[in-house]
Amino acid sequence: MRLNRYLIIIILSVTIQTGLIAGTTGKIVGRVTDVETGEPLIGLNVIVENTSLGAACDMEGYYYILNVHPGTYSIRFMMIGYRETIVNNVQVTSDHTTTVDGQIGQIVLDAEAVIVVAQRPLIEMDRTSTESAVSGEQIKMMPVETVNDILNLQAGVVDGHFRGGRSKEVVYQIDGVPINDSYTGEAALDIETDIIKELKVISGTFNAEYGQAQSGIVDIITKERNPTLTGSVSLTSGDYVSTRKDIFWNIDDISLRDYLDYSLFLSGPAGAKSGYLFSYKRVEDDGFIYGKNVFLPVDSVAFGDNSYIPMRYNNRSTLFGKISIALTNHDKLAFSVSYQTRDQNEGVYDHLFRYNPLGQGAVHEQTLLGIASWSHIFSEKSFINIRAAINEKDFKQYLYEDSLDSRYASDWRLRTRGNFSFYTGGTDNSYFTRSGIVKSLIGDFTSQITRHQAIKTGFDIKQHNLNLYDVKLKKNAETNWEVEIPPANSADNQQYEQTPLEMAAYMQTKWEYDSFILNLGLRYDYFDSNGEIIEDLTRPRTSPLKPAKPIHQLSPRIGIAYPITDKGVLHVSYGHFFQIPEFEFLYTNPSRTVNPEEGLASVFNYPFGNADLQPQKTVGYEIGLQQQLGEMVALDVTAYYKDIRNLLGTEINTIAVGEEHSSIQYGRYINRDYGQVKGLTLSLEQRLSNGLAASIDYTYQVAKGNASDPKDILLDLQSDPPVESEKQLVSLDWDQTHSLNGQINFQTPVGLNFTLIGKIGSGMPYTPSTAKITSIFENSDTKPSKMTFDLFAQQDFKVGPVELNLFLKIYNLFDRLNETDVYSDSGRATYTKDLNDPGEVQGLNTKEEFFNRPDWYGSPRRILIGISSKF
Repeated sequence: MRLNRYLIIIILSVTIQTGLIAGTTGKIVGRVTDVETGEPLIGLNVIVENTSLGAACDMEGYYYILNVHPGTYSIRFMMIGYRETIVNNVQVTSDHTTTVDGQIGQIVLDAEAVIVVAQRPLIEMDRTSTESAVSGEQIKMMPVETVNDILNLQAGVVDGHFRGGRSKEVVYQIDGVPINDSYTGEAALDIETDIIKELKVISGTFNAEYGQAQSGIVDIITKERNPTLTGSVSLTSGDYVSTRKDIFWNIDDISLRDYLDYSLFLSGPAGAKSGYLFSYKRVEDDGFIYGKNVFLPVDSVAFGDNSYIPMRYNNRSTLFGKISIALTNHDKLAFSVSYQTRDQNEGVYDHLFRYNPLGQGAVHEQTLLGIASWSHIFSEKSFINIRAAINEKDFKQYLYEDSLDSRYASDWRLRTRGNFSFYTGGTDNSYFTRSGIVKSLIGDFTSQITRHQAIKTGFDIKQHNLNLYDVKLKKNAETNWEVEIPPANSADNQQYEQTPLEMAAYMQTKWEYDSFILNLGLRYDYFDSNGEIIEDLTRPRTSPLKPAKPIHQLSPRIGIAYPITDKGVLHVSYGHFFQIPEFEFLYTNPSRTVNPEEGLASVFNYPFGNADLQPQKTVGYEIGLQQQLGEMVALDVTAYYKDIRNLLGTEINTIAVGEEHSSIQYGRYINRDYGQVKGLTLSLEQRLSNGLAASIDYTYQVAKGNASDPKDILLDLQSDPPVESEKQLVSLDWDQTHSLNGQINFQTPVGLNFTLIGKIGSGMPYTPSTAKITSIFENSDTKPSKMTFDLFAQQDFKVGPVELNLFLKIYNLFDRLNETDVYSDSGRATYTKDLNDPGEVQGLNTKEEFFNRPDWYGSPRRILIGISSKF
């Protein structure tokens, strides 16, 4: 009998009380003594200015303040008979302890308050795994446009892959609420950088409070309201500026309207203890890949006007609002809404449409995220947070919004392409829509049991609602040349509605002593796909179905930090990590049909989902050292290893004789892939001194597995001749052995600042071929290395009472041609031996145009200029 899910909810609610899926606040601790006698100052008041937070020193002079949001604060020490002392520039990061000690002198006649300016510690003594935190102020000084740009600057992160894992093994969170797209596993929306207070990246072994991730956590904490009314407006424009017009068509037509970014930000009080934050941002980006309107998207051969059409544009609008209400000094409510629309064809670029760009479809997305939270402080030792959230996403991909639009061309039109020729007409007749709603209840209870020990316990309940509609429109003689939708539950008309359920609970404890810090946690995860599976795989259409079994998982986590001196600390961590595969693989092709007309291609194009897929599991280890070198430089060295099992793969099945489409093969998703990753990261940081700050990090990594893509076996079967797949460890597609990132920041007293970022990476693997015979050694060669430098410069000045900021961003400063994909016969994107093929081009394009792949290169040089005004 299936475990009653509602009973589990009740048990979790009773035993765990409340919980949160991620830490969004930090802690301030310290000891205050008499400067002359060294005696503890019992009862001294410690106040966090501009907040309602504070504490009093205990019998030994110690204090601690919990539930402090990330940011920079001033700490005030006050006691009758002693000189008031203020410590400025105290920086707090989420999930970490900031130590602020004080030595206070007795009051003298007419003495003013003592002002002390704290420096950010170069090392974090309580850190037990690899993580980095980037503040909103730091982001303002960097040549970045999106959160992904920031992530790819972190050690161990390569093009969205954290420490060699697949790109969808990362959890994205905003204010403690996961925002991953249930269907794909990617972030459901882009969080704009102007609302970020802190962006934390955990690429090592993470605590038990974090779940449904194998490789990394991206934890975004949004800004709090300002105590006074503040705002800003900003305008950025620019274009790509490159001499490589032989590769990038239309690159020499420079227009400041090809990239536009304008934004508005407001924040201020609404009463004595409440406030608001509002942000709007619009980005219009034509991209750097254009098609030429040679042919119109119709059945007959009709010529266009030869104008250039963007084929990788990306336009989005983002609205963010947040209201915080302090009911009392102990209770706070907060409500936030994020709404984003996006229209883009960046992710659907099809090279064959370069002479018929108006026939290529596009993606249209709408995402709504609403979060309501309540925080209650029981005492200076304990507090709770409860959050309720709803995340709704609509995703549509089509050429024309009306699926029966008569402008869709005949479905045979794209099959008439000549040798080495682009499409000479026709339309993309796929029509895909999906929607997903995730309703979440999450929270936490945190208590400082003693001065040395804190506990945190929590739960997370997520109810999903998934709807999918995926068709390939028909227009041919059989439909009397009218656009028709294929019959429901056929191979070319897939529909479903599914309601999977996720629940989790965890308990985490942290001991902090001068001699060691210990993080110890245990996480429980439960998942019910609410799906059905085939009993007899040889009879997919007629076999009885049975319910998929719910999944349970216990994941222990442990991290230890051992200070070796007051300027050095070792850490060791270990953990088990659990992740349900993306839901698209559980439910795809619900009618369990194949399309025999497509032959072997049907195996790849119509794989069967599997609602009984097991969790993907990773066991991770790491050991690291943080060491301060002098007063300005810190060294961080970490070695890591990951063993990955139950990764998503596929199997091949054959339909039994006597069944519909007998003897036809089909693919089905199963847990069969595995991998292992080992690596070493080394970083040096110099904090700001005399106007100069710098950092550099190097990563050596080996990422191997038996497959880079879940569909690798299906791809092998499609090849001519089919490749016999053998499970063996090979380099994964994103295995970049050597990565080097560097950053230099110059700040001048006159408001002129510069930041230069450099990124260098060794070539990633590919499988070479000779004379159209694919090598039996998968990923046995490497692509060319990549190198990019990005520049940011800004100048602050005033015009009357108005503060203005002029800025310049140059991406790929030296316009280097970075090859991201290559021809397997040459190992380069610039050349293939097929250029010498004696076959004639059967179209208007040249053979050189056909083999020129602009999508196989990184972005050429882009120059953006902008101005912002602060009020």
